[in-house]
This record gives sequence, structure tokens and C-alpha cells, in this order.
Amino acid sequence: MKHRTMFFVFIALFILLVSVVAILFLPNMSATLINTVPEYPPEFHSFDPVKTIGTEAVTVDKTNVKAIIAAIKRPDEYFSKTQSTISHDSGSASFARQKWVKGELSRVDVFPSVSSQSPTAHYIYTAEAVYAWRPGERTAHKTARGSFEPDDEQMMMSYEDITSAKDEDIVTAQLTVYDGTACVYAEVRNPASGYTNRYWVSYSTGLLVFGQSLTPEGKVVYSVTSTQTDISPQDMETFRLPNGEFPT
Repeated sequence: MKHRTMFFVFIALFILLVSVVAILFLPNMSATLINTVPEYPPEFHSFDPVKTIGTEAVTVDKTNVKAIIAAIKRPDEYFSKTQSTISHDSGSASFARQKWVKGELSRVDVFPSVSSQSPTAHYIYTAEAVYAWRPGERTAHKTARGSFEPDDEQMMMSYEDITSAKDEDIVTAQLTVYDGTACVYAEVRNPASGYTNRYWVSYSTGLLVFGQSLTPEGKVVYSVTSTQTDISPQDMETFRLPNGEFPT
């Protein structure tokens, strides 16, 4: 019995020693998290539509925002780079994504952090299939697209959520400016979770410029921002699979 007691005491002391060493010598993991949750509202103000978007007749409110979002012509081809931030009690972590769109083709490259220069995975979407592979692999794994969406891989809030929301769940909407871009702003409540999503959608391109998700208490737990957008025609070579072929 005495030996058994000494054994447990030894184990307890060993665990304590390991904990102290970890605290003193291992890097502070929370310090490496990137806290980039922006303050609200960023440039949330009215503007002169004549000077900003060249029209006098634009009025946006919660009664017509769904129709306006649906009517904005989105580019058939574009490139976007986004940063997504997930916040929690001990800090926050940010991730980067790059996305190319050419008609029905979409490609998303996944990066483990905003500072990383090397992607960890590649995805190409067609109307019916998804191809996925890691850097260095010579063959892509193909699966039926189903409900998979490029926005999901891009960790992107979808502006289609605005058009599909019930009228009573749209809290407010208006024209505003985010980072110098004329945007349609919409605030949509999710009745099931109690969370509220905020969307800043470019009035000229229909692409999401910035988005936030808040708890019922008003705490920002997720945000996504577009850090680069190019709406010029995209090179077909971007969509070549690792075996040298193009998706069919």
C-alpha cells in the first residue's frame, strides 16, 4: 500500500514538473493567434450616391434589400483573396484563402494562416464535381459536388443567405461605404441560433467585401474580409489538375 501511495505521489510530482517546464519554456500559443476582429461599424455612414455610384434613385432598406442583392450583376470571372478570423475566449486565429472563378469553374487554395505563402490544399469545383489534392500530389481526388460550395472552402459568408432570409429576419439594410467601396449593407438574424450576420456587399460587383457573425449577446465570433479582388478574365491554366488534364 505504501509503495502504491508513493507511486501516485511520484506521478503527481512528474505532471507538475512537466506543467512548469511547459509554462516556462514553450512558446505562448495564445500570443501567436492573430487578433484582427475589427471594430463595428467600419466606415458605416451615409454617402452621396451621385458622386459614389453615379445614381440618384438608389434607396436601400430592409423591404427591398433582397431584390437589390439578387439583381446586382456579378462578374463571370474574378479572383479574390480573403481573410477569415475565428474568435474565442482565449483569443482569435486567422486563415487565408484564394479563389478563382471562370464561368462554372471555381478554384480555392487553402492556407493555414494569413502569413503562410504555401497552400495546404487545392480544390476545383465544376457544376457536378469537386477535385481535391494536396501540394505535391500527382492525382486529384474526385467526388460528386452535392451541397459542397466554393464559399464553404473559402470560409466565406454567402450573400445568398440574404436573399433566402425571411423578411422578418432582416433587421436593417442601407447603402454605406466599407474601405472606400460603395456597399449594400444588410443585417440578418438567424432565428434558430439567435446569431446575427452582417454583410457588406459591393454595389458594383455583388461580391462580399466584409462580413461578421455575432452571438445573441453581440460578441463578434467570426469575420471575413476580402483583401484583394480582380474581376479581369482568369487564365484557364489555373484550373489544370495535377495530372495535366482539365476537369470535365
